[in-house]
Amino acid sequence: MKVLSCCFLLVQLCSVSAFIPSLSTSSSWCTHRRQQQEVTVVNMSEDPGTLRQKEYGVTLDMPETYARCGRCSTSFALTSEDLGDRGKGRRVECSVCGHSWYQARDKLFDIREGFELVELPQSDVSRIERNIAADRDPRFTGDSKLYVGNLDFKVTEEDLFEEFSKVDEVGDVTIITDDSGRSKGFAFVTMLTKEGGEKALEKLDGEEVFGRNLNVREPNN
Repeated sequence: MKVLSCCFLLVQLCSVSAFIPSLSTSSSWCTHRRQQQEVTVVNMSEDPGTLRQKEYGVTLDMPETYARCGRCSTSFALTSEDLGDRGKGRRVECSVCGHSWYQARDKLFDIREGFELVELPQSDVSRIERNIAADRDPRFTGDSKLYVGNLDFKVTEEDLFEEFSKVDEVGDVTIITDDSGRSKGFAFVTMLTKEGGEKALEKLDGEEVFGRNLNVREPNN
């Protein structure tokens, strides 16, 4: 069985891309938020396909196809050649959640025009691992979604994740952007629990971040 690793996100080309080395014998990717789609790279055991897949986004160009884990939605950059030349495909395993499936060559996904694979944040990997440990759906992002406004345009999703993590566990952060990728000055932060959401409302509404006082409240819809 080939183990998939190297996690990434599929994002629109207006976004800044980055890559990380493979986690084991495969490369994995995941859909970024906003208008982004999930994608993953897969590296397999000790055959030429595995070695090649580890180099996607490093010494080799990213391929135009990928596979996606049906359990945690992590995606892996993968070509039909990486699946070997026997039968219609081969069995692969997600290096993030451990789920395995038979991946046929003709069932690989195509990366759509205008999108590219970028690094899957470690925070997403940690969230999936925490969900599995707590016997939750690996894709679970939380019970309490909050609107966060009055953001400085330089604030990143990583900044907000770090700030809200000081209060409680964060499941997801999405800064809303325009067509050029520029922040619109507000975001949505999902806290893992309702209690965490209440604490974030209490402690961070009005808190100064990058010179501006945050406007934290429950979303309108």
